[in-house]
Amino acid sequence: MKENQSIGTLLKRLWHHISPRRRGQFGLLLVLMLLTALTEILSIGAVFPFLGVLTAPERIFELSKVQPVIRALNITEPQQLILPFTVAFGAAALIAGAMRLLLLWVSTRLSYATGADLSISVYHRTLYQPYAVHCARNSSEVINGISSKTVGAIGVISNIISILSNIVMLTAILFALLAVDPVIAILSF
Repeated sequence: MKENQSIGTLLKRLWHHISPRRRGQFGLLLVLMLLTALTEILSIGAVFPFLGVLTAPERIFELSKVQPVIRALNITEPQQLILPFTVAFGAAALIAGAMRLLLLWVSTRLSYATGADLSISVYHRTLYQPYAVHCARNSSEVINGISSKTVGAIGVISNIISILSNIVMLTAILFALLAVDPVIAILSF
């Protein structure tokens, strides 16, 4: 329990050293995580109609919810549903994949930018110390310390973003499954 408190304290201290601009970017990253989770839900939801139209296009053709699509695409036979449903499934999967890649790119970029900001801050604090402090220290040890601490901070930030992103996606998918069928969602979870 004491370890968790110290980790929480360290994270709060780290958060206070992050600039307001970067904090805002972390907020936008959270919005991107939610949008990525939404696209994941849509891609998962597109699997069932796609499989349904592949296995039994006649049953899908008779559904009242599909009738507006059938009329809009001027489809006359159940077999004609395969192409539009395949395209919709493929588009959903591509969009979800693109959003995951965008999230990975943005989160990695933000992690390294935050690490660079922290490194500059530590460097400035070190540089503007009194001359006597600089004479007493070995400069290579100071540079090594700044580099290693920055790399550690980047790793921590990157891991936190990754964990948070996975939690957001897991929660969103779980709530979507609960909305569709609570019993199956709980059993599968």
